[in-house]
Amino acid sequence: MAVLKVIKMGNPLLRKVSEAVTPNEIKSADFQQFIADLIETMREESGAGIAAIQVGVLKRVFTMEMKKNDRYPDKGSFALTTVINPEIEPLGTEEVEGWEGCLSIPGIRGRLKRYKKVKLSGFDIKGEKFEKVLDDFSTIVAQHELDHLNGILLIDRMPNMETLTFQEEYDTYWNV
Repeated sequence: MAVLKVIKMGNPLLRKVSEAVTPNEIKSADFQQFIADLIETMREESGAGIAAIQVGVLKRVFTMEMKKNDRYPDKGSFALTTVINPEIEPLGTEEVEGWEGCLSIPGIRGRLKRYKKVKLSGFDIKGEKFEKVLDDFSTIVAQHELDHLNGILLIDRMPNMETLTFQEEYDTYWNV
């Protein structure tokens, strides 16, 4: 496995819409290796999730996982999930407001709203269709990563820039 280079805000690729992955691609050795590398990169960077576009690959795939994570010490854990050609359907209109960070915008946090409960569907790494209901921190992560696949950054979802803050100031004033 290899740790891939995470591209940063300002790279025009982050504003592109990613392409669907074909069934043949899913089963290819190259794609399977890419997924392993994507997972390794997410873990190395202490991310809760990462989308293919964040390493410069315009394919509709993301992976997410939460174990003990210094970037999100107060969040509960959830299992490793890789989603190919993901779709999200909100289950209700209730939203939750929270702080988000991004591997492509390092050292910055912002506050925004996301749906509280969603249905996540797509294909797993074997190419099998699945769907599951999310209603914890994984809900936020999945919506954040799907945004990446559509060329959207967390700053685009913020209602205003008043809470855009550097990590050091977040730790000092907001992370109480």
